[in-house]
Amino acid sequence: MTRARFTKFWTLPDRPPLDPGCLIVPSYALKNRALPTQPTRAQIELAIAWWRRFPRAQIIMCTGDNQGLGVTNARVMVEYAQHLGVPRANLIEEDASKNTWENLWNAWQIATRQNLRQPTLVTLDLYTRRAVATARKQGWRDFYWLSVFAQGESAYGLKAIQTHSRSTILCYEVIATMYSKLVGWI
Repeated sequence: MTRARFTKFWTLPDRPPLDPGCLIVPSYALKNRALPTQPTRAQIELAIAWWRRFPRAQIIMCTGDNQGLGVTNARVMVEYAQHLGVPRANLIEEDASKNTWENLWNAWQIATRQNLRQPTLVTLDLYTRRAVATARKQGWRDFYWLSVFAQGESAYGLKAIQTHSRSTILCYEVIATMYSKLVGWI
């Protein structure tokens, strides 16, 4: 099977919301202390496009300092979104998580506590399968997802190889999915 066919097989079709109360954006990685990688920027930009259609929606940016940069991914993502015109009042930082399981668990707790309807995951297309499976395993109900295509871009530190290209992202996601099954996250 060619890489393009496998990629098409691997990705899930979107399940767009009708009126999202929150858009949940798990970080794919940071390039440095001030800039998300291209995959994460693409996720943020897709969330912002939907927020422009539904300006009452909250955008939950997820991930703590899982790259050892001394700043959380959520903080850098929020700053990027503010730079693109999203008011701080519409942005929530979930900055305690270090992995997908924690990202989604913590974001769901925030959405539930704030009674935000139609929680919508906004993910990189190659990551959507694992994120949706994880959310389902955690018991998420009545949720939606949107995915975005992005080229890879090397991130800071150990994530450099993981995010380097579409091929390395796909390889990582296949391995991460197998690991998630092994540990019971999906």
